Amino acid sequence: MVRVADEAQLESNKLNIDDIAGKLSEEGRTPYQNSFMQECEYMNILIRTITSSLADIELAFKGELTMTETMENLMNAIALNRIPATWDKYGFTSQRGLGSWLDNLKARLDQLNAWKDDPINIPKVTFLNRLFNPQSFLAAIK
Repeated sequence: MVRVADEAQLESNKLNIDDIAGKLSEEGRTPYQNSFMQECEYMNILIRTITSSLADIELAFKGELTMTETMENLMNAIALNRIPATWDKYGFTSQRGLGSWLDNLKARLDQLNAWKDDPINIPKVTFLNRLFNPQSFLAAIK
């Protein structure tokens, strides 16, 4: 089970959309940059979903919340190395186990973090398998 410190670390990984948008001029914004901004929004929704569900479980263990069926399903999925349905809903299509899925999530976050530091410049390499919506990216670069 993920501890509170890990949840805080996950929460700190959220991408500051306003900060990134501030680095981009509205007139000079390219389809590539729009595509990556969408990827950042998808990532933030997924991170928010993961952190809030884990925080709820921790509160339920402390007796501050009533354990729900959704929480039990989440704990069972984690115990069975499966992607919880609530996370899968906002995540990316994958047949991986939970551990591998989380590793892939980190790789996706690393790619977005590398871009957000200098969003004006287009990276020389973009891993399509690390995007939530690769078709949008491919359409943007055509």
